[in-house]
Amino acid sequence: MGQKASFNLVGNEEFEYIMEVFGRCTDDYLFLLDLDKNEYSISKGALEKFNLPCAHFPNATKVLGQVIHPEDMDALVEDLEDLRQGDRTGHDMEYRWVDREGRTVWISCRGTVIREEAGGNRVLVGRITEIGSRRKADNVTGLFAGRQLQIDYGNIRKAGEPKQGVLLRIGVDNFKEVNERQGLEVGDNVLKLIAQCIKETCGADRFYKGDGDEFLVLLAGGDVQKARKKYHLIRCRMEQKRKEQGYQSFYTISSGIVGFSYGDMDFESLSNFSEFALGMAKKNGKNCSYVFSRLDYANYMKNLDIQEKLRYAVNHGFEGFEVYYQPIISMETEQVTGAEALLRFSCEKYGMLPPDVFIPILEESGLIIPVGEWVYQTAMRQSMEWQRQVPNFRININLSFIQICKSDVVSGIMDSIQTLGINPRTVLFEFTETGMISYDDSVQRLLDVLNENQVKLGLDDFGTGYSSLAYLKNLRVTLLKLDRGFTSKAVSDEFDFNLIGHIVDMAHSIGMGVCFEGVETEEEWKKLRELGPDYMQGYYYGRPVDRQAFYEENLRECPKV
Repeated sequence: MGQKASFNLVGNEEFEYIMEVFGRCTDDYLFLLDLDKNEYSISKGALEKFNLPCAHFPNATKVLGQVIHPEDMDALVEDLEDLRQGDRTGHDMEYRWVDREGRTVWISCRGTVIREEAGGNRVLVGRITEIGSRRKADNVTGLFAGRQLQIDYGNIRKAGEPKQGVLLRIGVDNFKEVNERQGLEVGDNVLKLIAQCIKETCGADRFYKGDGDEFLVLLAGGDVQKARKKYHLIRCRMEQKRKEQGYQSFYTISSGIVGFSYGDMDFESLSNFSEFALGMAKKNGKNCSYVFSRLDYANYMKNLDIQEKLRYAVNHGFEGFEVYYQPIISMETEQVTGAEALLRFSCEKYGMLPPDVFIPILEESGLIIPVGEWVYQTAMRQSMEWQRQVPNFRININLSFIQICKSDVVSGIMDSIQTLGINPRTVLFEFTETGMISYDDSVQRLLDVLNENQVKLGLDDFGTGYSSLAYLKNLRVTLLKLDRGFTSKAVSDEFDFNLIGHIVDMAHSIGMGVCFEGVETEEEWKKLRELGPDYMQGYYYGRPVDRQAFYEENLRECPKV
């Protein structure tokens, strides 16, 4: 039995006025439903968002059917019928309404049945809350939000069935560009289309709208290959719908896939692993899926730790960084004519780290900008000291394209040259040809300013990337450096030997010098010098060492000027 009241509710102007006043004090919509007369009253605020004729109307079931999502209507009617029959007195449901713009709005509807004056009608009194605004559901796509996934995960884990699962985290690869170029409305339509594709493909699974442009699909069982197929089906369905719409916008989706056991993994770990997996899918070229690997994740976490060690070092006087030097030999004099400055880093936890480990981390984090500045200043100061014994001793310094494109490295270099007073002709900056993919105005400014101020430029690892004669014309470099991967083949292969010989002749004909890198044996030295390079560099002459060792091995016997 419901509770009793001594006054009429539905249609009572005073009570509806009181309901309206209370409605102004909350974001919820208060409502009354006369279960016997099928009459309905609701806070007037609901009329602004939903296509209801007025705040009080008869034929409630029919009218509400115009705003309730068709898929949820049967369940609501069944629940209300239970209330009419007196099977229950409480109502608590989460289902969908459709607003005036046609968007799905998840709502929580909760109330209790009371009886008007003795023998009177039974009335359901309650409130309606838009749970999308509480991030339990997403109003754009109509899917539950990621917060609901956490609740469902916890419930499944407590129930103990199923034992295993797979989580797909799907993200739109270039969603930011869609929003910026075509507007937020188009972006919302993209999300709706992907949500529809997920519903159609994964109808029996649990799916959710994550933050931003992400979606989450929770599958029963631990078959990650089945999950990959589901992602592929979603992607194919999406492509078909885009084709039908005439490719009005361009976007792709990637997916990170994590197989797990409910008993062994908490939700926070699962969420972190899936974010990592999606990131790897995007890193691997986008528009693809990636299955989580604990080994890859361990390496990722190690790199994050190394990044923090590097950041700490930068903020503490570049502690742990050191510049090593490798001799560069003039083929004309067979004497040391300069050195290449090479960055090294060590810390207590990892010891001396290989450059191919920590330098990419410096570049990805942007720390290469302050570290790079420290390197060229340190190397130029050291070169000036050695110039006392070897006049015109040249120092070669590597530049990252992150420095060139994301900092004012040109001003930094010229300020350092002026402050230190080093002869700019004795400084050469090297950069790799692979970086020319991102050739832009910042690169051109670097080339123009350094050339105008007689600072030399070298193209490193020539022949290993996207070699083009146009680069040689545009870059106006003074030195080509040929990588060991290119030159070592010339020792045993006649074609490579002749090809490198033609490159040397071509470079000389347009006023460029040539340096062979990676010369390691006497056999290589004898064979390669026949090709007429200007310089050689490699383990045959000396490994990269710290400044003191370089001095002892290469300069001590040179008389001071």
